[in-house]
Amino acid sequence: MTARFAVLVAGAVCACGADPGFEVLPGQRILLKGDSITRGYAFGNYSDPSPLRMIPDIGTILLRANHPRPPDFLRLENYWQGLNADGTAKTTDSLAAEIRLHIARGELRTGDWLIFEDAGPIDKAVHPAPWPWTKDIYGNYRGLLRDMVRAAEPTIGRDHIVFMTMFDYNPKCPECAWDAPLDDGRHSGNDAIRDEARELGIRLIDMNGIMDAANGHLSARGWGRTVGPDGIHPNVYGNWVMALAILRELGADIGNWKLDAIDARIAPKSAGGDVGTVWGFDKDPSAVERRQLLRDLRAIVAGMPRSSDSIQRVIRHGRLLSTAVKQPAGTSKTVIYELGKFFQLDRTRLLLVASMREQGGHDFCVGNDGFVFEKLPDIDPASAIPINRLDPDYKLKSNGAPAVQGRFPASGGFVPLGARLANGRPHPGAGTGFLFSGALTFLPDRSNGHPQATRADRTIEFIQLRWDGKTLHKTGRELTDRFEGIGVGRVPLSNCLEQDPGFLCPFPADDGSHVVVVRFDWDGKRWKPGAAGKPFGSAPEQPATGAAYAYRYRETEPSIQFTGGRYLLHTRGRDPKGHVYSSIDGLNYQLEFDHRNHTVPQVMNQGLDGSLYISTNTGPGYLRNPLLAFPLVGTSLSAPWVIHDEKGLRDPKGKEVPFADHGVGGNFFLDGRWRHLFLYRLCDLRETNGDGIAPLPGTGLYLAEMEYRRVTSVPFRF
Repeated sequence: MTARFAVLVAGAVCACGADPGFEVLPGQRILLKGDSITRGYAFGNYSDPSPLRMIPDIGTILLRANHPRPPDFLRLENYWQGLNADGTAKTTDSLAAEIRLHIARGELRTGDWLIFEDAGPIDKAVHPAPWPWTKDIYGNYRGLLRDMVRAAEPTIGRDHIVFMTMFDYNPKCPECAWDAPLDDGRHSGNDAIRDEARELGIRLIDMNGIMDAANGHLSARGWGRTVGPDGIHPNVYGNWVMALAILRELGADIGNWKLDAIDARIAPKSAGGDVGTVWGFDKDPSAVERRQLLRDLRAIVAGMPRSSDSIQRVIRHGRLLSTAVKQPAGTSKTVIYELGKFFQLDRTRLLLVASMREQGGHDFCVGNDGFVFEKLPDIDPASAIPINRLDPDYKLKSNGAPAVQGRFPASGGFVPLGARLANGRPHPGAGTGFLFSGALTFLPDRSNGHPQATRADRTIEFIQLRWDGKTLHKTGRELTDRFEGIGVGRVPLSNCLEQDPGFLCPFPADDGSHVVVVRFDWDGKRWKPGAAGKPFGSAPEQPATGAAYAYRYRETEPSIQFTGGRYLLHTRGRDPKGHVYSSIDGLNYQLEFDHRNHTVPQVMNQGLDGSLYISTNTGPGYLRNPLLAFPLVGTSLSAPWVIHDEKGLRDPKGKEVPFADHGVGGNFFLDGRWRHLFLYRLCDLRETNGDGIAPLPGTGLYLAEMEYRRVTSVPFRF
């Protein structure tokens, strides 16, 4: 048995705790959910037109002036309208119900950050009747927060939920004193927020401490307070502090941001600014002093501790790509990016290869595009590099009948530029790699698989790649249905597995009757097959269904990993079962065990700590929601973590119809650290089953990230 590529990069000791910076992907938003503070009362009213009146508006000014891809910073409306005379709620009856309504209306989506603020009477928070609470306010408020998180986390994940403690300075409303003991005489409202955040693993902004520091600075210099006369609503400087604290918690480098746009707004009205006298101030600072106060308060916020969270977690980044900007050759219909794979090009750059699906018919793919990037937000559909395209003028091999041959999602392998072998020597194939893309044959109108297509019409496109540090080159291309004399016709779901100095690549037969693992090696000019194991399989033959050849299979979609001194390979069977095989040499396999599963994509992935998990759905029927990750422990699947749950995606009759599937994860070096990145698609079933509905607002290629406490399993040494 040959060794895998070396295990660790010097200095990489943990995937958690590192500050990734403020990465913003397309469509992500910052959503502030709360009460009157979020509505904006910084001038002592809700009507002043200045953007300094509202926290999200201040944040928007800063983001647009300082971030290359500024996210929208918005306030989520409140649907709570109080109680009827009989004690029932007029609309929603809790914060959790409000969150579910936001999700159902598309106002809260995967990838969004949810920032929660509450400064009102703690006994009268939005909760089911009876209202207000009179006993166990601490426990009841914690339950309210817990229910809200449970309502939001299937869509955005806990990592994108942020709590904040609340400040107050002798408020006129006694129940708004968030540091005062509650009815139990021991806990405060802020204790409830801190304790629930700690238990749930929710990020927490200590807004109470931050505002106290800012307020102390202003008071000591005789200016006044960060709040108005009511003791709780922030004035323009209080809003400034809160906006900075929120952005900093999300990773923004606020200490180096430009403030020109805010400087112009904070000036006195007599100097063309927005602010007369500062509400809550005892004396009026000059224009110069006002600008200096902005910087003083920024320094205070930047110097305060950030929320720390070292738990293992799933981070839902949201949609990475949706509609293609460059229309692919051979199609005039709307094209959606849907499935993708990452490849390591060098120590700083990755390649994303994303497949494209033509809207208006079946699950028909028209090719793949590539995207070279150093940071996730740099992935831009306008910069797509064509990898391969469909053949719209294909002729059947058997009789020459007209057809169209699609090009489906790619898998493969790549050796990064600068990579070294396990013995420390430079890898001979560094900077090169290869892709496999399935070529399936359909009717000319693309409505279905061609009924006259045969085995000869199901091939694999084998593409050679080279990266020179600046440009991605396609150096070779061929169509084949055999490797090392063994019939193939389907592409693996996972990428190929490195086996120093080559790769192991599993392929199903065209009809899924067997699987074979082929080793590929670099010969100095190109990657080519060098050895193959014996074909294997265990799924029973299924009765003929009359389905077009493109859809027939017994066992398919293999994924391969290495753990505990042996190779494991997972397949999806029509049984319906997931089958797990083991091997010592990586080429020849025997059945280890199988597990019950719905007939949907099932991918075995390996985390940074070496652990394995299987990403899949459990049905029923064609429902592929939620997308789950089942840790593989021995021969058992443990309780899963939820990667994506799209409860709100329903047809006009109220039936759930989402496809959140084909989840493939891998370990990649990005932003100076090892990260486990996970790609999957989201769409409506009716986009792929022949109904041909238009893409939904959320359709596209999505990204999640699994954060691990330790790093022991990585593919390359640089």
